[in-house]
Amino acid sequence: MRVTARGAGVAVLWLLVAPAKLPAESTSAPSSAPPTSASPFSAAGPMAASGAHGVPAAMEVAAGPWEVGGFPHHVVGADFNRDGHLDLAIPNASSRQVTVLLGDGRGGFLSIRRYPTAIGPNWIDVADVDGDGRPDLVVTNTGSDSLSLYHGDGQGGFSGRRDIAGVRAATSAVALDFDHDGRPDLAALETLERRIVLLRNGGNGTFVRAGTLAVGEAPHILEQVDLNGDRLPDLVVGSLIENRLHVYLGKRDGTFEPVRTIGVGRQPHYRAYGDWNGDGRLDLAVIVAGEGAVEILRGDGQGGWVPGPRYPLGTNPHGLVAGDFNGDGIPDLAASTRTSRTLTVLLGDGRGGFRALPPETTGHDIITLYQADLDHDGRPELVLISASANAVLTGKGRGDGTFDIRYDTP
Repeated sequence: MRVTARGAGVAVLWLLVAPAKLPAESTSAPSSAPPTSASPFSAAGPMAASGAHGVPAAMEVAAGPWEVGGFPHHVVGADFNRDGHLDLAIPNASSRQVTVLLGDGRGGFLSIRRYPTAIGPNWIDVADVDGDGRPDLVVTNTGSDSLSLYHGDGQGGFSGRRDIAGVRAATSAVALDFDHDGRPDLAALETLERRIVLLRNGGNGTFVRAGTLAVGEAPHILEQVDLNGDRLPDLVVGSLIENRLHVYLGKRDGTFEPVRTIGVGRQPHYRAYGDWNGDGRLDLAVIVAGEGAVEILRGDGQGGWVPGPRYPLGTNPHGLVAGDFNGDGIPDLAASTRTSRTLTVLLGDGRGGFRALPPETTGHDIITLYQADLDHDGRPELVLISASANAVLTGKGRGDGTFDIRYDTP
């Protein structure tokens, strides 16, 4: 049976918002929560943020894996409490919350904080939206036709949630300064509408619709990256049905060039960027789930790519992250599969090729990956988000491209 773009999008959205199994949205904090501070976002003007919601207290946690809410799908990292250690934020679609884990600097996390959202939060980004020098969070509420903003207090907490209405079924969003005024703007991917919505930061708590960009059928995963080295943000989005990547190069006048497209393997999912061959140009790796592989593309320095080899991974690959996992100064890749439930590390050769290490069985549906030096030992760790266990797993880097990962669940 052929699945239309709209049908495919509806199926994805239904998975995220299935109302019969979701708890009622919380609009106030439990009695142990600190009071909600006043938000700098006003309710005036077009696309104004509106509504306020409570903030639950922190929960002290032991050694990992670390349990998060239902159906985690994405992860971002930043130092939310300014202690020099990396923290994480994860949207949990079926439990309608964002989970924040504060890092302990030893490869684990000190506490977990949970914040209520609207329906179907499944993507998140971090930026100083209000200009106070503290990282804030932007969350897509796929089932509520809105984005939510959470203002960081610089101590690891977030308060003053404000929702930006009128963004229809956004499945991903990024913060970027497309008009070059020093304030982070937003771009949100409306999958059912097949378009990117651009929202300009008004500087007074409002985001004004600044235009739209048409995308292909069943668009999936919006990212911002400087593809051509001009220090202007560019946008990349994949098309699950067209099997293409759509590229929008940013212009100095705050607009974007006409779309460029490049064909890739079937069902492009997560992507990773790096200079695979050492020529100073940004290259790309993309999970092509329909091929069971990761595809490598060589960048031309102008926002285009030349297709290269594919490396097999297993059934239904999804997560992908780049990093120097063996300490040789050359970028490597790590990829996870959801159905085969494996983790594969591919070591870069510095010439654009990779050598895959034997895949490791995880026993988990690892939906996305993140890498960072969590314990400050100079070697990156892997963060694995398990959709089957609703948990965060970490893998300590051994320095040879392998990781010591604890797979038993909370």
